[in-house]
Amino acid sequence: MKLSEIAEFVVEKYPDCCMAVNNVVSKGCREEWYEEYLIDELIDFFSFETMNMCGCGCPEYTHEMIRKILTIRKDIFEKEIKYEEIQKRYKEELHLDTQDSLHCGILQFVLYMLDAKGIVEHGGEISSCWLTKLGRMYLTVLNALYDREEKEKKENEVVL
Repeated sequence: MKLSEIAEFVVEKYPDCCMAVNNVVSKGCREEWYEEYLIDELIDFFSFETMNMCGCGCPEYTHEMIRKILTIRKDIFEKEIKYEEIQKRYKEELHLDTQDSLHCGILQFVLYMLDAKGIVEHGGEISSCWLTKLGRMYLTVLNALYDREEKEKKENEVVL
C-alpha cells in the first residue's frame, strides 16, 4: 500500500485529524516526491493523534521499537514462524528475554497499548495478537521512515 493511499484513508476515516484540517492530502497523487512528503505527515498522525505520544525524549527510539514489534507480529502470521523463532527475534531485535518476567511485562504492556489504540487486536491472549488494517498501515509508514533514515545515513557516509 502506498503512503498516499494510507493518507487518503486517514483523512476519510478521521476527518478532524490534522492532515484533513490542514489539507495536506492531494487525492489521487502518487508521485514519488509526494510519497516522500507524506512520511512526516503520517508519522505525526500515528505518533500524536493515534498513539498520543508527545514528541519529547527520543521518539525515533519509540518508532523503531514499535516497527520491530509490528514486524515480528506480522511475520508470525504471514511467515508462520514458530514459537522458538519468535522468542529468538524478541531477544535479538528488541533485547527482550521473554523468560524474564520484567521483560515479558514490558512487551505485554506495549502490546496492550497497541491493542488499545487499534494497531493490533487479539483473541484469547495478548501474546497472540495480530495487526489490524490500521496496524498494517502504521507499519508501512514506520518502514518508510526507516528506509528514508537508512538512505540518509548512507548518503552522509559517502560525503564523509
